[in-house]
Amino acid sequence: MANNGILFVSNAAKAHKYCSKVSKFVKNVLYIKFHSGPDSSLPIINKQIVNLYTKASTQCGNLDVRLMLKPVDPVEKIKTNKSLQLIMYDRELSKDVIVNLLEKVPPETQVQSIDIDENFFSNELGHNEVEMVKTYEYVALGGTFDRLHNGHKILLSQAALRATKHVTVGVTDVNMIQSKTLWELIEPIEKRMEAVLDFLRDINPDLEYNVCPIQDVYGPTKDDPRFQLIVVSEETKRGAIKINEKRQTNGLQPLDVYTIGIAEDLDQQSNEEETKVSSSNFRMRLLGTLLKEPKPNPNIPDWPYVIGLAGGIASGKSNITNKLKLKGAAVVNCDIIAHELYKPGLPLNRTISEEFGNDVITEHGEVDRRKLGGIVFSDKEKLEKLNQIVWPAVIEEAQRRIKALGSQGYKVVVMEAAVMVRAKWYTYCHQLWAVIVPPAEAVKRLQERNNLSEEEAKQRVDAQPSNLEQVAQANIVFSPYWSYEYTQVQIDRAWEQLQKYLASRK
Repeated sequence: MANNGILFVSNAAKAHKYCSKVSKFVKNVLYIKFHSGPDSSLPIINKQIVNLYTKASTQCGNLDVRLMLKPVDPVEKIKTNKSLQLIMYDRELSKDVIVNLLEKVPPETQVQSIDIDENFFSNELGHNEVEMVKTYEYVALGGTFDRLHNGHKILLSQAALRATKHVTVGVTDVNMIQSKTLWELIEPIEKRMEAVLDFLRDINPDLEYNVCPIQDVYGPTKDDPRFQLIVVSEETKRGAIKINEKRQTNGLQPLDVYTIGIAEDLDQQSNEEETKVSSSNFRMRLLGTLLKEPKPNPNIPDWPYVIGLAGGIASGKSNITNKLKLKGAAVVNCDIIAHELYKPGLPLNRTISEEFGNDVITEHGEVDRRKLGGIVFSDKEKLEKLNQIVWPAVIEEAQRRIKALGSQGYKVVVMEAAVMVRAKWYTYCHQLWAVIVPPAEAVKRLQERNNLSEEEAKQRVDAQPSNLEQVAQANIVFSPYWSYEYTQVQIDRAWEQLQKYLASRK
């Protein structure tokens, strides 16, 4: 199977029909080029941008499909960013003509004719329904562009199709993404910008491109008189109105606005996902999957295999732990260990009463965790002091229990701890799995569970590592924010991957 390939088609309406067939021969990037003739006109390409990318997710699986917009030039050869191992063309075209269109085709590159079922009705496009395309020298658009998907490709392609000279793409920076679903899983802005630029240069290398970070809805469009068109989606057209209001204030001509429709997600995998093609769906599908390959840890025994389970207070760690226990994992709960070490007569109990006063000890001689929490969560220095007292005793006991469970025959032990990341206890684990929910949800859960005021609950949530800190270290991330069934899907996915990994490790 070729890593990358290009497909030349003589009939634009056939393009998406080839995808499922071509996916048997190409595994990474598939370039599609409409050959010369009426099917290379802007109105036809305009319609096929939507048609092709909307259907590509279901018909081409995980292929990175790229519809090339640059017209065929008999003098200048076609270039691609990715090296080609396979060239395909439909039977209406000539092999010699196709090969001569490409720059430097290595002799080992395979060239083959490909066609679809003769019964396919080739006039599917409906040429009488196409819309005229107006072009502009300077075009702008913006977005998050996380894990470049087919919805993004429609937006970028429509902008490039309408530009004759220059396209500016504003990519939202950190301060603009925090309201998005699972924003902690959004790729770094440098990576998102690189992916956008790579795609644009591939579909039309003749245009000038400026891909830049933006900190507000306006970006460079608010004060640059050269821009003439902004391309937006149905969701972001309000932003175009604000931009034109700002331009009017700055004495500039308003931008023309081209709005594209919402691309339906034909590959929607659950009711929790959006019905449109979106980055949120892609991030949700990452839950329970391996985000980062585990590295060998020579500081701990190979067996039992220890999974560190991190997560802030009220994130749902215990729920995840119980599900993993049902899968066959043993569990060591560090919070329970700490609670047990607080009991009367134990060294930790005495040390805490000496440090924080007898008021934190109940009449039964146990540490009053709520009273102690009220002291330390409002004073960072006192919280740090408590951690220095408690953490060494807890991790020592946890390791003893893990070893005992391994001797009992358990292959997988989950070590659950709210302080897993801050205490760096993941260094005692083979993998780190993190549980996250939106902070507002954690506050709400904590209020209900512990009968706390909103301020008290927020104090406790803010005192712990952020979701972003948890995710940065994690191999796998869960979010029990949606339905019970959706959480179970995440667990099933992670456990299945783990079993395959452990089987290869023997």
